[in-house]
Amino acid sequence: MGAIQRTLSNDVACKHVPRDFGRPAAQRKLFPRVEPDVMPGASSEGDRSIREAIAFLHEKVLGRYDDADSDEVERTFDLFAAIVEDAKRQKGLDKRESYFCRQGDPAPPDDPRYTIRAWRGVVTYLLRRPEFLYE
Repeated sequence: MGAIQRTLSNDVACKHVPRDFGRPAAQRKLFPRVEPDVMPGASSEGDRSIREAIAFLHEKVLGRYDDADSDEVERTFDLFAAIVEDAKRQKGLDKRESYFCRQGDPAPPDDPRYTIRAWRGVVTYLLRRPEFLYE
């Protein structure tokens, strides 16, 4: 069960996160409240925007109504920030999503700051949560 869960959560996030960011904000289903150039730790307004986007995802994916300042949102924010920070330390990362995730997308958005891929990591994490799997 675990292997199927990991594979499908990654596949779903891989397909939908870059496509959602490829749309205008008003047409997005997952990320209408944040832009991919918003970096964690760059400003308090940016961090607030990220936290609000995470609370929105908690509602959409998990059916939870977590406040943007809640411990659950903070845990997810820490994951997002850690992925972005880890990517900053890497050399030679492609500025685009992985080939597997770009398949079938006619115009995948560029991801020079690794934030779209970090959002993919967040969605994968949420899709693997018991609240999503067993509710």
